[in-house]
Amino acid sequence: MKNTLFLLSAVVVILMNTQTAVEAQSYRPTRIFKHGQADIRIGVGVLPTYAKANARTAVLPVSACLDWMLSNQLSLGFSAGYSRYGMSKVSAGKEFIRDYTNQTFQFAGRFAAHFTRTDNLDIYGGIELGAEHIRIQSESGPFGDFEHLYGIRPQRSHLRYGACLGLRYAVTPKTTIFGEVGTGIALAQVGVGKRLR
Repeated sequence: MKNTLFLLSAVVVILMNTQTAVEAQSYRPTRIFKHGQADIRIGVGVLPTYAKANARTAVLPVSACLDWMLSNQLSLGFSAGYSRYGMSKVSAGKEFIRDYTNQTFQFAGRFAAHFTRTDNLDIYGGIELGAEHIRIQSESGPFGDFEHLYGIRPQRSHLRYGACLGLRYAVTPKTTIFGEVGTGIALAQVGVGKRLR
């Protein structure tokens, strides 16, 4: 019985490899990700940045990115992101809890290197440099000594830098799906893209 199963498995593998070889000879790949193209992508965060702070997601982190391929291997882009969370802070003596709504806006320029080995799959990694604006609103009354003690301010802006690593797959010559991890509006996000040019 074992010999029969082994022989049947070997025949199936040989037939599959033969058919794949025949298809490969008749198929002429067309590179989808190439120099000069422009893409827009919309993403949704699946692993929020504030997950470690036990924040409650009010609006899923969302992002939009516009990329332009400088060459077949390099791209330049701009991204914007928004997130909104609810957070609670307990006083040192656990006497009271203060609730906050946190809104984050991010804007960044992106530079990425692309490692396209097949015609419709693109693996990329890059760096980001931009700005972040955080707006915090107290749901438990006006800001006071408690917020001052913990360094909580109604709003602040600062420069930010980060990195990203992702892959995108062309479902059609003009439509892509992607997944990305990095230090943007979410630690991990997925989304769809559209080729503009």
